[in-house]
Amino acid sequence: MLNVFSLPPRYGRLRRAAVLGIAACAAVASNNTLPVPSADPRSERLEAFFNAYDCPAPLHVEDYLRAADTHAVDYRLLPAISLVESTCGAFGKMNNRWGWASAQSGFPSVPAGIEYITTQLAENPRYKGKTVKEKLFTYNPYPHYVRQVERLMQQIED
Repeated sequence: MLNVFSLPPRYGRLRRAAVLGIAACAAVASNNTLPVPSADPRSERLEAFFNAYDCPAPLHVEDYLRAADTHAVDYRLLPAISLVESTCGAFGKMNNRWGWASAQSGFPSVPAGIEYITTQLAENPRYKGKTVKEKLFTYNPYPHYVRQVERLMQQIED
């Protein structure tokens, strides 16, 4: 029986190519049998939340998560605020879904607004170092507003 290792030395390149080809095939086969990493469950939660309230697309789920992770802010905070302030942008103006600056200013895009407000909630001295509840009271000092946003944040998690 002839195999690649029984070939004469002048077929060295062929031997190496065969061995490398077999190794490559084994690597591809083993990669296909590895478990697929699970998706971030927060994405699914935010999508379900936005869809339950018929929020207009695009939902910007990944933008919310990226900004929250970058600035260590609760990922549920801005989505919940957006629902209260503008029904997730259905009634927002100038890409301002969060009522920022009493809805008198805007942003170049929704992702830019997400990034800016998340940065403010994390770094601005008015918000920095405060709990979520304290941040909400600073954002809007009405107790019913704070309770409403907290209730929506809990819905996202449930």
